Amino acid sequence: MIIQVPSDILALKDKLYKSTAYDIRAYVGEMGNFFSDKAVLTPKAMEITGALMATIPFVSKNGTVVQLNPGDNVVVGYDNGPTSKILAEALGKGLTGQGVNVYDIGIASSGQVYHNQVQLSAQGHVQITRSHVEVTTNGAKFGIGQQGIHTFLLKQMNDYITDNKMIGRECEEGRVYDRSQEGFKFYSYKMKRRYGSYFSSHPRKIAVNLFGGTGLQYKTLFQEIFGADNVTILGDTIDVNAGTLLADPTRKEMLERVPALDETLSKEIRVHSFDLDADRGSVTEGAKALAIGEGGHYLGDDLSYILADYKISKAVPELFSKLAELNLSKESMDAIHKIVTTVIVDPRYTSGVKSFVDKKGGRTIYHRKGHSLWKETMSASIQEVATLAGFSSVEDFLKATGYQDIQVEASLHLFATDPEDGIPRDDAVENVFLLEMIFDELNIKSLRDYFRDMPKRYATKEIRTNSVSNEAKDKITAYILDLIKATFVGDRYQVIEFDGQIRAEWASGFIMYGMSNTSPKLTFMAEGTTPEERNEALAYVLALHNEAKVRFDDNLKMDLDENPFFVKDSSYAMPDPDSVTMKEARAAKFAEQFK
Repeated sequence: MIIQVPSDILALKDKLYKSTAYDIRAYVGEMGNFFSDKAVLTPKAMEITGALMATIPFVSKNGTVVQLNPGDNVVVGYDNGPTSKILAEALGKGLTGQGVNVYDIGIASSGQVYHNQVQLSAQGHVQITRSHVEVTTNGAKFGIGQQGIHTFLLKQMNDYITDNKMIGRECEEGRVYDRSQEGFKFYSYKMKRRYGSYFSSHPRKIAVNLFGGTGLQYKTLFQEIFGADNVTILGDTIDVNAGTLLADPTRKEMLERVPALDETLSKEIRVHSFDLDADRGSVTEGAKALAIGEGGHYLGDDLSYILADYKISKAVPELFSKLAELNLSKESMDAIHKIVTTVIVDPRYTSGVKSFVDKKGGRTIYHRKGHSLWKETMSASIQEVATLAGFSSVEDFLKATGYQDIQVEASLHLFATDPEDGIPRDDAVENVFLLEMIFDELNIKSLRDYFRDMPKRYATKEIRTNSVSNEAKDKITAYILDLIKATFVGDRYQVIEFDGQIRAEWASGFIMYGMSNTSPKLTFMAEGTTPEERNEALAYVLALHNEAKVRFDDNLKMDLDENPFFVKDSSYAMPDPDSVTMKEARAAKFAEQFK
């Protein structure tokens, strides 16, 4: 089917297909008035997106071409938001119009979508989800084969409709198949086969906060694997679309609104929480864990300590005991060792992670953010290891070794390569089982006790606050990035730039500044080895932020609902962040080093 790209979608193409984004995320309208004239992501826009996905020969960074052909199949799932099913149906119309079949698996986690692509022998996948943002936004995460469609591939979509007002091909129309029961059955069976016997013989008391999202689909699965008497289910009565909270596992102020969660923590029961599409998950432990300024709520860089510890002290030695039987050359063994002891470091991490990995005998590499990008790196690494070990395929390598690589982004995307097919997936449902097994492997009874021995740093959370517009956000970010690059020079500093963000670090701390790729928000962080040093660095970067906002006519104030520590945590002594300038004593003291 040949279709014309409507003029309104052409006008919005830079908001739909952004070369800086790792998925589609855009405004869908307000509750009760979705897909109004002001909406960016509409059913028609999603239909065009489906047609583009079905027909474009995407060129990946290594030069290979990935493309869907007539007769191919794409798994489509969606979250339980009010616009998601409508958008999924529209996307399906775009795909089937170009001869591609749709396997509709209904409401499902992103993890199930990724697993089902292999389990249902499909050639692509799409998850329609707004993830952890407001109901006024929705989006899509999608890929062909193992290639995620993001950044430069989204740009190819943008370029394609710029050059071709008519898109599509003449072919027999595809069909939509209801595979919801089959998809759920395949996924659940795999989880029970992989983890059921372990937790039957290694029981524990835990809680799972479903946060009212797609995790609701797996309530029974958790009860079957952990045992109904051993798992407390939380968040199953929440209406996540009511606007009173976001299913954001990073934010204590959202967790404290989940019925009985605080009470569960007071019983010393560990809580795993999901976002809306269950591809990100946090771990919370301890009676005071939700209090401002208290520890016990563990995010990406916290989990990276545990995963690095497990990788270097458990997974790598086990791998090398099996590789020893293959009589590989020392050169090959050394090359493999370098790859498998590598811990990917998110530039938003505390600097303590690097020093911890160094002491454990591993190495770290900074990586740009973006879940699809991390997966690509992990896929390439495991393929290289399999080749160095003399195997013709990753699957054969895994059969011989059972090796599994696990990494985690600061945003809480935890990626684990599948021990059967080697594909890295960020599946927060499966990761509950995986993390609990790793805790056992490392003999972690209490996360608080474990982290007592970790390098101590004092860092802010990733501060996220609204900008008046995406245009202002871009200008402010570009201005501050240029300023930081010009200021933090010399051997004392290391400056890392990534995807519209920058990190300047020194021996005892860092600052980070940048923008969200998915919404009109500015983000920044600061860290020091003492609260005083952290506060000086924070005052400095906050002064840069405030002065740049004035320069570019952005009058929106700091979002204190998303960043309540400013007013609730007295250790910062910074209750009015919008008033901080370079004249503030701590900001001025920090800036003295550059004179």
